[in-house]
Amino acid sequence: MITLTDIKQHLRLDLNPDSETDPELQRMLDAAMDHVSQYLNRPVPWTDESSSEDVFPASVQAAVLLIIGDLYENREGATNGSVITASPTVDRLLHMYRVGLGV
Repeated sequence: MITLTDIKQHLRLDLNPDSETDPELQRMLDAAMDHVSQYLNRPVPWTDESSSEDVFPASVQAAVLLIIGDLYENREGATNGSVITASPTVDRLLHMYRVGLGV
């Protein structure tokens, strides 16, 4: 799983516990995991049916961290004159793990 320390390293923040920042980062992690789970149409991590082990590929973890980075950088919302677009990198990292897309 992704820890607050992983997130702080990714964002290049102080690794010490912070009573103000840590809850905000946890909410961002929860939101990113929810977004990825909905995009993939499966729980994250998921269980490999052949081995009964949890699966959380590195590319999915990287996508979660990219989403958190975006949430952190844009935590104040959009400003006048700026355009926020979806990350094609996140889509590329996650697309191969999507399920239930139909024929």
